[in-house]
Amino acid sequence: MEINEYLIDEQRGEKRFRIKSFLNESDSYQIALAEDTAMDDKLVCVKTIHYDANRTEEKEYIDLRRKALKNELNFLAESCHLLPEPLDWIKLDSETSIPSEPVLVYEYMHGDNLFDLVQSRYPKGMNPNRALRFIREIAIFLQTIHRRKYVFRDLDPRHIIVGFDDIIHVVGCGNALHADEKLNPEKFETNPVYTAPEIRNEMSGKLIKPACDVYSLGALFSFLLTGIEPKSNTESPFPRAAYDRLIKLEDGIQLIVARLMMPMAKQRFGNISRLLPYLNTSTLPKKSDKGFGLIELPKPWTGNDSESRPANSSISNGPLLSVDKEKEAFIKSKLKREESSDVDETSAAELDNATSDLALTEEKEVAKSESKELTNAEKTIPTWLVPLAVILVLAAAGLVVMFAF
Repeated sequence: MEINEYLIDEQRGEKRFRIKSFLNESDSYQIALAEDTAMDDKLVCVKTIHYDANRTEEKEYIDLRRKALKNELNFLAESCHLLPEPLDWIKLDSETSIPSEPVLVYEYMHGDNLFDLVQSRYPKGMNPNRALRFIREIAIFLQTIHRRKYVFRDLDPRHIIVGFDDIIHVVGCGNALHADEKLNPEKFETNPVYTAPEIRNEMSGKLIKPACDVYSLGALFSFLLTGIEPKSNTESPFPRAAYDRLIKLEDGIQLIVARLMMPMAKQRFGNISRLLPYLNTSTLPKKSDKGFGLIELPKPWTGNDSESRPANSSISNGPLLSVDKEKEAFIKSKLKREESSDVDETSAAELDNATSDLALTEEKEVAKSESKELTNAEKTIPTWLVPLAVILVLAAAGLVVMFAF
């Protein structure tokens, strides 16, 4: 695409969209601002695929890239108040070996992206109440797409536009994945900082669930509150400066960030609807609330980065916390219903009580073990004491009879 160039649809022969400027260019896509000459030069976005120059003859590669763009169109077609409206799907003469190059045209959202807004105006973090309002709005958006079996995967603030009166819109939807959609290997470029640890390097797609978006929401929240992006470090995601700012905030805000960014998916909220009641200044969670009693912000690594065990570990970036297999099986049985996006309040209560139930079970096991040890001790009594004990019992009985007469 070139400035002032018209995009001509090869199917309809229309000369409708004129390129005005370029908004973003990456190794994967090129996004331009264009004028819709059929709509009084209304500003629109046009998104084209940027191919690897060494792979333009590979049919499978090109088909996967085009399929990813088509899936993004399908996601935008989902009616949601934060998404831009898709306007057209045109095809141009292709520069590859495969004809008909697709172009996605969608509504242009006016405003600044959230990353630039925070960096320029709130370098030490925005007001917690305003940040909480943004997070609640995005949480409602996630609830909507989860009900439609989509997972967004990457809430990078660069893909969130803040317009007039703090109205926000979510753009850059290429990583959204439907439950019935097989993970596209050419649709795998998420920002690891805002991506749940269990799916950063996981290619099967089996771990992509709503809890992934919960982590991403927590990472975004921490950035809004501190002005510092978290790290892609599973055990210690906060830089020292970010942590120092977070611990100065009220406890309820800290608890939300800590719970959302738990390293294991089942330790977060499995359903956004369970999180929403806490996203108000008057209903922030407390330590006494179920599920928050043992929650704390992970402390930053205090040594040199070169000495950091998490940074130098050969273990994957996935969940690093493990439990005994029997405990894991116990928790799995308790949390089985968490997998459903329609989890009810009873299931939620079971989830919150899983840890305490496990502790009770462990106490019973200890008591059982102590009883067993006592039984074993009884079994170790020398055999020669048995007849002696019988003689003593009989003698005592004889004395009782004698005194009775």
